[in-house]
Amino acid sequence: MTYVAGDRVVTDLLCKPFSMGKNLLCVHSKKHMNDDPSLKSAKMKQNLNTVKEMQKLLKAGGVCIWIAPAGGRDRRQPDGTITPDKFDPAAIEMLRKLGTKKGAAKTHFYPLAMATYDIMPPPAAKEKSIGEERVVNFTGCGLSLGPEIDVDASTAAWARGLPEDADLTVALAEHVWEEVRKEYADIEACNVPGGGPVPLPEGAVRPTRPPSVPVF
Repeated sequence: MTYVAGDRVVTDLLCKPFSMGKNLLCVHSKKHMNDDPSLKSAKMKQNLNTVKEMQKLLKAGGVCIWIAPAGGRDRRQPDGTITPDKFDPAAIEMLRKLGTKKGAAKTHFYPLAMATYDIMPPPAAKEKSIGEERVVNFTGCGLSLGPEIDVDASTAAWARGLPEDADLTVALAEHVWEEVRKEYADIEACNVPGGGPVPLPEGAVRPTRPPSVPVF
């Protein structure tokens, strides 16, 4: 497994221990690209190197790459609900191009939803500086993997019926987001602090607790 994540996973002191030793590719998000104008050029260069490394991995094949097209923008809504934030169409399109580029191994695209928000929620508002207050909760988490997504607009069901002038890049991003949102709806109940036992969705499994882990 190779993870693609923002640079804060290696600069934030609370996140860094969980990133060490991982197969990790870092990118700088658009929202933080201009935080320090003097570093913009270096950030853009690192992003380019990351894309090149992803291209090498996809060409070789046999690797699973995890990426969050919404970045760290997920926030709890005013009514208390949580919904995955909209995906960046440019990020989705970049992955589609890398995975379908001539010379790349056969690439499969799957929507993966993660119900982990309340374990360590992000700040209520977007922060530019490192070191904001973070709260950790004892709660459940869930993962839900959806059916493979056809990213070829000439054969995919999501592209049928679209207007001739439709932006296929945006349409694909919206389709991928909707597939992830549906998977998330099946597991969101497990990620509630103090919520108690949660019935498993149909076809789901609960990991076996290793005997070495104490029950509190």
